[in-house]
Amino acid sequence: KVFKLVKEFWEKNQGTEEVEEWFTGNTYTNHWESPTWMLDVGDDNLFGGGSKLKNSIWEASRHHLQQWTSQELTPTSLYGIRKYTDGAILATHFDRLPLVL
Repeated sequence: KVFKLVKEFWEKNQGTEEVEEWFTGNTYTNHWESPTWMLDVGDDNLFGGGSKLKNSIWEASRHHLQQWTSQELTPTSLYGIRKYTDGAILATHFDRLPLVL
């Protein structure tokens, strides 16, 4: 179900991604050479985007994530679909707590 929600959103909005802004000194990606693009699922201006889609994705994944982690989870963040361009590198890193499983 999660894949279906995200796939439908992508198909309706592909081509409207925006270049991501990374803070100075960020080395998670080599964005200065190969920009990353974001299609924000929370963007109300995109077809099917907004809080309803974010909530649907969360509800469709909640049970599986809680079963996998053996934890009761609270939604904190959900961005969207990131597109990497040719030559992009995603460095090994840890996302900031408490936003990660």
